[in-house]
Amino acid sequence: MNLQDALQDYLHYIQAVDQKSLATIHSYTQDLQEYLSWLQAQGKTEMEDILPRDIQSFLSDMGGIQEDGLRYKRSSVNHMLSSIHMFHRFISMNHPSILDPSIHLRGGKKVQKLPLYFNPHDIELLLDSFGQDAQGLYQKAILELLYGCGLRVSEVCELRINQVHLEQGYLRVIGKGDKERMVPMHETCIHILRTYLTEVRPIWEKKTVHRFFINQRGNALTRQYIHTFIKKRLHMLGLDERLSAHSLRHSFASHLLDGGADLRVVQELLGHSDITTTQIYTHIQNKRLQEVIDQYHPRSNKNDKGINENIGKSNKKM
Repeated sequence: MNLQDALQDYLHYIQAVDQKSLATIHSYTQDLQEYLSWLQAQGKTEMEDILPRDIQSFLSDMGGIQEDGLRYKRSSVNHMLSSIHMFHRFISMNHPSILDPSIHLRGGKKVQKLPLYFNPHDIELLLDSFGQDAQGLYQKAILELLYGCGLRVSEVCELRINQVHLEQGYLRVIGKGDKERMVPMHETCIHILRTYLTEVRPIWEKKTVHRFFINQRGNALTRQYIHTFIKKRLHMLGLDERLSAHSLRHSFASHLLDGGADLRVVQELLGHSDITTTQIYTHIQNKRLQEVIDQYHPRSNKNDKGINENIGKSNKKM
């Protein structure tokens, strides 16, 4: 079976039958086109020709030096392997004579990093930095959904007017895997969204757009715009520029748990299908507790100097 024919069959399946999101389809397409291009460069043109060592060599090349001098992250290599697994599994299931060469391959262990988050003071500094003009109200409303409701950037962009229930005080959010969840809003968030909806959006609306957020040209909000204006604002305020739009969602979860919220409730608000994904925020709490101990407890390493001085004074008295 020709490589490109196999790819087209698989892409048709995930789009028409499995009904993956456009972002997921785009990601798989990029991965598999890169994979198949590499195979063709090695003289492989048929699915039957692919061996496990071919996949291993390809992944090994991914981990090597790219043209721009950078290496692929381990997570990128694992993501690629996942795409390859699903592709070969589909072909093997639909064409039993073609064996799955990826079946015994495993990715490297992903190192879990604690997500970056804003402290409450920096959050207030960020939110208070926007003016009362149309642009300021627009950007502040976006931030309220990221931090005040914990939405993903993609969820903010795709939010529709009929999903925002200001009178009842909740959002109907369509998350990953097209799973729907209800997210309540606090009074400040409701007020800011209502101001945007009544004072800004009608001025910018040039055509019928069902998305809640539109820009000055009347077009739907984009993820790139959110990431860009937040980065610029962080730079302007002198805040940690490693923070990002997604850090606001992390901060939403971390600050709820700090305030005593139940982990299961936070899981539901974030739209996590697995509680272990939400548990990363308990690690943040543990890290902060350790920092408090290190900083303030008299027997911590940071206070060794004071302890040693006291011991020295005691020895002199003796």
